[in-house]
Amino acid sequence: MGLITWIAIAVIVLVVIGLGAGVFFSGLIRGAEIIGNNPAVQNVTQEAKEFLDNNIQGSGSSSSSSSVLVITTNEARYRIGEPVTITVKNIGDQTLTFPNSAVGLKIQNMNTGQMYNVAATQVTTELEPGASRMLTWNQEDGNGNNAPAGDYTATVQGILSSSSSAQSSSQSVSAQVSFEITE
Repeated sequence: MGLITWIAIAVIVLVVIGLGAGVFFSGLIRGAEIIGNNPAVQNVTQEAKEFLDNNIQGSGSSSSSSSVLVITTNEARYRIGEPVTITVKNIGDQTLTFPNSAVGLKIQNMNTGQMYNVAATQVTTELEPGASRMLTWNQEDGNGNNAPAGDYTATVQGILSSSSSAQSSSQSVSAQVSFEITE
């Protein structure tokens, strides 16, 4: 081991001795919990799980949608009435086409099954490779009522079109992210 490694070990040992092992390790565990509850860490963790699930299970079928489309929220938990910011990104190498200006976004309360839509114009929307679109849901239903607390999923669905000189084909792609609304 190098000198820097030994110095780091010595500092850690001195901190443990100075604070006491119980205080040191409880602080270490608390820090790990805070990092684990960070929305950015939760979104990255969820995306990694989905990527692994899709690529391990779906290796024999057509390409998985997670290899071309990603949807994230800027937080894992929102208070009632707080705007939910959702980002949809094309991470593939082909243009994606969506049915409306809200890129086909649908939000569902997993507790009640209630569906919510984001206001959108009915125009076909394309996302070029590497492009993203941010959408905001105000947590209201079509009648202006606030959505209740609970677990929600946001799903987008689009079309990946590929054309070659021999043939043209299209494939449905989708992505989903979960979040929570609390009192």
